[in-house]
Amino acid sequence: MLNKAKLRTELSLIYENHEFRACNGALTLFQFFMENNLQSTFTETVTLLKILVATPMTTAESERCFSTLKRIKTFLRNTMTQDELNALAMLSMEKKLVTNIPDFNKKVIESFATQKDRRAKFLYK
Repeated sequence: MLNKAKLRTELSLIYENHEFRACNGALTLFQFFMENNLQSTFTETVTLLKILVATPMTTAESERCFSTLKRIKTFLRNTMTQDELNALAMLSMEKKLVTNIPDFNKKVIESFATQKDRRAKFLYK
Protein backbone atom coordinates (compact mmCIF):
# COMPACT_ATOMS: atom_id res chain seq x y z
CA MET A 1 0.00 0.00 0.00
CA LEU A 2 2.80 2.42 0.85
CA ASN A 3 6.21 2.65 -0.78
CA LYS A 4 8.49 2.22 2.25
CA ALA A 5 11.63 3.67 0.65
CA LYS A 6 9.82 6.79 -0.56
CA LEU A 7 8.06 7.19 2.81
CA ARG A 8 11.38 6.91 4.64
CA THR A 9 12.88 9.63 2.42
CA GLU A 10 9.86 11.92 2.86
CA LEU A 11 9.87 11.46 6.64
CA SER A 12 13.60 12.18 6.89
CA LEU A 13 13.01 15.46 5.01
CA ILE A 14 10.10 16.29 7.32
CA TYR A 15 12.14 15.60 10.48
CA GLU A 16 14.99 17.83 9.25
CA ASN A 17 12.78 20.82 8.41
CA HIS A 18 11.86 23.18 11.26
CA GLU A 19 8.54 24.23 9.66
CA PHE A 20 7.31 20.64 9.65
CA ARG A 21 8.51 19.99 13.20
CA ALA A 22 6.51 23.01 14.40
CA CYS A 23 3.33 21.07 13.59
CA ASN A 24 2.26 19.21 16.71
CA GLY A 25 0.07 16.32 15.67
CA ALA A 26 -0.97 14.41 12.59
CA LEU A 27 -3.94 16.67 11.85
CA THR A 28 -1.94 19.92 11.94
CA LEU A 29 0.74 18.38 9.73
CA PHE A 30 -1.92 17.17 7.29
CA GLN A 31 -3.49 20.65 7.23
CA PHE A 32 -0.03 22.17 6.63
CA PHE A 33 0.44 19.91 3.61
CA MET A 34 -2.98 20.82 2.21
CA GLU A 35 -2.62 24.57 2.79
CA ASN A 36 0.79 24.66 1.10
CA ASN A 37 -0.20 22.34 -1.76
CA LEU A 38 2.45 19.74 -0.87
CA GLN A 39 0.33 16.62 -1.34
CA SER A 40 1.84 15.87 -4.76
CA THR A 41 5.38 16.18 -3.36
CA PHE A 42 4.86 14.13 -0.19
CA THR A 43 2.40 11.55 -1.56
CA GLU A 44 3.30 8.69 0.79
CA THR A 45 3.29 10.89 3.88
CA VAL A 46 -0.08 12.39 2.95
CA THR A 47 -1.50 8.88 2.45
CA LEU A 48 -0.16 7.84 5.86
CA LEU A 49 -1.59 10.99 7.48
CA LYS A 50 -5.01 10.35 5.91
CA ILE A 51 -4.99 6.87 7.46
CA LEU A 52 -3.92 8.24 10.85
CA VAL A 53 -6.53 11.00 10.86
CA ALA A 54 -9.37 8.72 9.76
CA THR A 55 -8.62 5.81 12.10
CA PRO A 56 -10.42 6.10 15.43
CA MET A 57 -8.17 5.91 18.48
CA THR A 58 -10.69 3.85 20.45
CA THR A 59 -13.73 1.71 19.79
CA ALA A 60 -15.87 3.91 22.03
CA GLU A 61 -17.82 5.46 19.13
CA SER A 62 -18.82 2.12 17.62
CA GLU A 63 -19.64 0.72 21.07
CA ARG A 64 -21.80 3.77 21.74
CA CYS A 65 -23.67 3.17 18.47
CA PHE A 66 -24.38 -0.47 19.35
CA SER A 67 -25.50 0.50 22.83
CA THR A 68 -27.86 3.08 21.30
CA LEU A 69 -29.23 0.46 18.93
CA LYS A 70 -29.81 -1.89 21.85
CA ARG A 71 -31.79 0.79 23.71
CA ILE A 72 -33.92 1.52 20.64
CA LYS A 73 -34.72 -2.07 19.75
CA THR A 74 -36.80 -3.03 22.73
CA PHE A 75 -39.22 -5.91 23.01
CA LEU A 76 -42.15 -3.75 21.85
CA ARG A 77 -40.29 -2.53 18.79
CA ASN A 78 -39.20 -5.89 17.41
CA THR A 79 -41.91 -5.61 14.75
CA MET A 80 -40.26 -2.48 13.37
CA THR A 81 -38.90 -2.62 9.82
CA GLN A 82 -35.19 -2.19 9.20
CA ASP A 83 -35.66 1.26 7.62
CA GLU A 84 -37.58 2.53 10.64
CA LEU A 85 -34.96 1.11 12.99
CA ASN A 86 -32.17 2.74 10.96
CA ALA A 87 -33.96 6.09 11.04
CA LEU A 88 -34.45 5.94 14.82
CA ALA A 89 -30.85 4.88 15.38
CA MET A 90 -29.59 7.72 13.19
CA LEU A 91 -31.72 10.24 15.09
CA SER A 92 -30.44 8.96 18.41
CA MET A 93 -26.78 8.88 17.39
CA GLU A 94 -26.89 12.32 15.74
CA LYS A 95 -28.63 13.93 18.70
CA LYS A 96 -26.49 17.08 18.58
CA LEU A 97 -27.27 17.65 14.92
CA VAL A 98 -30.99 17.10 15.47
CA THR A 99 -31.12 19.56 18.37
CA ASN A 100 -29.67 22.27 16.11
CA ILE A 101 -32.55 21.94 13.62
CA PRO A 102 -35.10 24.65 14.45
CA ASP A 103 -38.55 23.31 15.48
CA PHE A 104 -37.56 19.71 14.73
CA ASN A 105 -39.92 18.16 17.30
CA LYS A 106 -42.81 20.33 16.12
CA LYS A 107 -42.22 19.32 12.48
CA VAL A 108 -42.12 15.61 13.37
CA ILE A 109 -45.33 15.86 15.39
CA GLU A 110 -47.09 17.74 12.59
CA SER A 111 -45.89 15.19 10.02
CA PHE A 112 -47.15 12.34 12.18
CA ALA A 113 -50.50 14.04 12.89
CA THR A 114 -51.25 14.68 9.20
CA GLN A 115 -50.78 11.05 8.17
CA LYS A 116 -53.96 9.05 7.86
CA ASP A 117 -52.70 5.57 8.58
CA ARG A 118 -50.53 6.74 11.52
CA ARG A 119 -47.45 5.04 10.10
CA ALA A 120 -44.92 7.79 9.52
CA LYS A 121 -42.55 7.36 6.64
CA PHE A 122 -39.40 9.06 7.95
CA LEU A 123 -36.55 9.56 5.54
CA TYR A 124 -32.94 9.63 6.64
CA LYS A 125 -29.86 10.45 4.65
